[in-house]
Amino acid sequence: MVSIKSIGYVTAACAAFSLCGCPRALPPSVSVQDNTIELVRAALEEGVSTGGAGAGGIAAALPDPTGWATLSGTFKINGAPPANSPLNVDKDVEVCAPGGKQVLDNIVLVGPDGGLQNVLVYVSSSIPSDNPAWIHESYAAVRSGEVIFDQKNCIFLDRVGVMWATQTLRVLNSDPVGHNTNLDSKRGATGANITIPANGSAPYVPGAASPAPFPVSCSIHPWMKASMMVCDSPYFAVTDANGTFSIANVPAGVELEYRVWHEKSGYIQAVKVGGTSENWSKGKFKRELPAGEDVKLDVVIDASVFQ
Repeated sequence: MVSIKSIGYVTAACAAFSLCGCPRALPPSVSVQDNTIELVRAALEEGVSTGGAGAGGIAAALPDPTGWATLSGTFKINGAPPANSPLNVDKDVEVCAPGGKQVLDNIVLVGPDGGLQNVLVYVSSSIPSDNPAWIHESYAAVRSGEVIFDQKNCIFLDRVGVMWATQTLRVLNSDPVGHNTNLDSKRGATGANITIPANGSAPYVPGAASPAPFPVSCSIHPWMKASMMVCDSPYFAVTDANGTFSIANVPAGVELEYRVWHEKSGYIQAVKVGGTSENWSKGKFKRELPAGEDVKLDVVIDASVFQ
């Protein structure tokens, strides 16, 4: 027979367990690798999505072009550009800093009239590259050709390189000392770390387009920096010393998306085009070019973007 006193003990014990709670198994902690975080962050910054146009994306079908046109123009900086920083050249000095000259990083190069060099402009819409209606015949000769990417006096001669994914990059070394060219692509284009002997060369085959420019460096001479973009069409250009560019024989009569990038600022957004302010979200703008026309863009970027 169970006494009332015993029942009281049991009740009190149950109440105590209720207040303290029962131990429960916790879910395992989730470990996220740093490189995964960086890849996700980069994808968000680039505006890349599995449903969007461009490298790696799936674009809505576009009508065939009605002809060909040229997109050209000038990029200028408004205001005083930042000074380029001196580099710490502490190896192979007789080759890398001949005569003891001071070597600068030359990230922002501006001409006497304010023209901004090394601005990358490219079509980011997905182009059916095997359809002759979309790829002008003038590009047939370069589809599988070589693009030269050279280094001299321990500097990459092209601060911003760009190529078609179907092409081969011929990495040259015009120095009497060896270089190590690290093409650090994380997505799309294949990454490569190539040792190139003095006055030698090596091929780089990207295999696919990159969603954005990726860094190029030399581990032997760590001050050497550049960027490379691999496009899925031949419609791209980099501004010259006067800030000018030209992309010939672009598909006309269809609205295409373009992107604009500079090493210092990343994707360029706040601009004035022909005196009118525009905001190119993540560096994107759209244009439909009339067939047979040369459409010019006069773009001005405030110097504060590069501070």
